[in-house]
Amino acid sequence: MDKLAAFALIAAALSLEGCTSVAQKDTDQCVERMQRSAEPAIVSVNDKRQSPDGSSFTVSGMMEDRRTHELVPAKVECQFDGKVLTGFRWLAPANFASKY
Repeated sequence: MDKLAAFALIAAALSLEGCTSVAQKDTDQCVERMQRSAEPAIVSVNDKRQSPDGSSFTVSGMMEDRRTHELVPAKVECQFDGKVLTGFRWLAPANFASKY
């Protein structure tokens, strides 16, 4: 019975995967890119906003500054053409914004 329950949960999760909106997938892709480019710092995300026309997203949160080891505000903007990420830029912290 445990195998049957596990199979049912997996099947349910896979069926719901297709229900995720394009906006949610784009936001998730933006958050993943933010995390990858911030490594080894960890970014905690507290806000995700879509532009009115749906072509870009801003993701905000906090991250550890590599120099001071203090938490600082972090913010990126991602631009999309449909489902394809076409632009990524750091807006904060300033050292990331000027570097990337």
